[in-house]
Amino acid sequence: MSTRNDPHPVRDFFINDLIDYAPKDSAEMMERPFFSISKRKRNKPIQYTTPDGKLYIKVSANPTHGMATIWDADILIWCISRIVQQRDNRENDIRPIIHTTPYELLKGIARGTSGQDYIELLRAIRRLRTTEVETNIRAGKRRYTAFHYLGDIEGEGESEDNPEQLKTLTLRIPDWLLDGIMSGNILTLDREYFLLTGGIERAIYRVARKHAGNQKAGWVCKMTTLFEKTGSESPLKKFTFRIREMCRSDELPRYAMRETTTADGSPAVHFVDRAFVVEAARERRGADAAQRGREDARAAWLDAERDPKAFDGAWARWAEDGHQPGEFAKACSDRRCVMPT
Repeated sequence: MSTRNDPHPVRDFFINDLIDYAPKDSAEMMERPFFSISKRKRNKPIQYTTPDGKLYIKVSANPTHGMATIWDADILIWCISRIVQQRDNRENDIRPIIHTTPYELLKGIARGTSGQDYIELLRAIRRLRTTEVETNIRAGKRRYTAFHYLGDIEGEGESEDNPEQLKTLTLRIPDWLLDGIMSGNILTLDREYFLLTGGIERAIYRVARKHAGNQKAGWVCKMTTLFEKTGSESPLKKFTFRIREMCRSDELPRYAMRETTTADGSPAVHFVDRAFVVEAARERRGADAAQRGREDARAAWLDAERDPKAFDGAWARWAEDGHQPGEFAKACSDRRCVMPT
């Protein structure tokens, strides 16, 4: 899996770096294909419908700028996180408007601050501003809403063609996104997400974060469903090969990935929080150690020619009385020791 180094390992005291606090994203957007996952210019629309046919998404690109990408979405994540901070601070009159600077924004989404980074930032903003989304999520089956990821943009500086000279930026997110924030339909992302360089890796992380979440058992998803949820333009065969590579490397932030099959034999992936994987391994080691201890204790009991039928009771009483399991074998061989029964 491809990742990049953090361009700002030393934090700027005067800048609210996104990677210094818990970044937030729209849960509704994380589980569905709202963005191109390719760095190549995409003009082909994304058309996605849920399996039950109730919800749909159509994402249309501007032919000049192309569709907004999953890397461009980092800007929205930063905006969402800022508004969530305002909400959590119980600020009055929360509006879908963010006042910032290009420098603060670049630092906030873990990007560099070279001249090229400023140019790429404005290109990303243009794609977000010109990509149109049409969906009936939250609107109902017979209603829909249409919006752009960013509305009017204002900047203070010489011109948009000289982005390094821009002193300020004012970004406006759509009301649809603000409504989702205020209703609490958001999730916290792991900071390592911003260092993922691959579009598929980013899309898969977002889907896993939404569905596997904090479930101890994790979440199993068919390969075909993952394919649809990412909006990948690759053939399913190539997509499946890439997902299997990700399972083998198992480097996705937070979530372990394992190939599996569903009840009908379909290829699938099992996602589970790594914390639960570690916990399960620890429990297995503890259970294995306990089983070995019991087997050693029984062998010592029989070697001491004690009644085999009395072992289970003696072993249970030994533990109940607070004795160490490892001392059981020694006590068995000591005829002066009266074992519990």
